Amino acid sequence: MDLQHLFKIQSIIENSIMQISDIKEDALGKENVFDLRFLALQIKTGEIANLTKCYKYSKEQESIPKDKLFVRYLDAMKFLLSIGNVHEFNIIDKYAIEALEREENIIKLFSSIYDGISNLKEEILQNNYIGALSIYTKLFAKYVNLGEVLGLSFDEVYAYYTKNYMAS
Repeated sequence: MDLQHLFKIQSIIENSIMQISDIKEDALGKENVFDLRFLALQIKTGEIANLTKCYKYSKEQESIPKDKLFVRYLDAMKFLLSIGNVHEFNIIDKYAIEALEREENIIKLFSSIYDGISNLKEEILQNNYIGALSIYTKLFAKYVNLGEVLGLSFDEVYAYYTKNYMAS
């Protein structure tokens, strides 16, 4: 599993979208594009939480089709990779991700991911690259952890991403 390969795929996807749509990021404004990526990551993360219904007290966990999970999970992953590319966090590797502690409680995991997104945005706005890189690495590890808790191994996610998005 080569994380740099995922970052490259995401870069290719974004460049293709920009060419097809003929929309220039400069026309949207740098601040808007910055906020857009973080908002999209939060929304896509929320869609995963909504799919699991883990936030509902009285709701029993229903079985979620794996292909549906992949789609939602990869939608969020694309924005996480995009942020990594734009802010040059695409230097992380699987060893840094694997070294971080895992969480089994999905509610705590989602909460921690939301906190991580906010903290990452703040560190970037403060131009603290080292702090932001550290937070990004932890956030990426939490997304890997989230996939595992949802029954998606990162090897499966990697294979799915490379197979389905490189073909596009």
